Amino acid sequence: MKIMLFTTPTCQYCGPAKELLTDVDGVEYIDATQNLDLAQMYGIRSVPALVVEKCSGAQVFTGLDQISQFVDNQANPSGGCGCSCGH
Repeated sequence: MKIMLFTTPTCQYCGPAKELLTDVDGVEYIDATQNLDLAQMYGIRSVPALVVEKCSGAQVFTGLDQISQFVDNQANPSGGCGCSCGH
């Protein structure tokens, strides 16, 4: 599983989003303004946006509420990425 948080330097909610993810392992922080192609590839139109890429595809969580829900679900995982790949 790959986890990426897209942020921008001027985003007032990106700092709190980073704080929400402090206990989540392996989060990659990406400046969307410096990585426009990557942001476009995942359909990022607003930040903060968390992309969780699994074998089954990518899921995007936009805004603090959705990111918070992701973090809550990580505390009670349902078991890997849902396939036999071992992620």
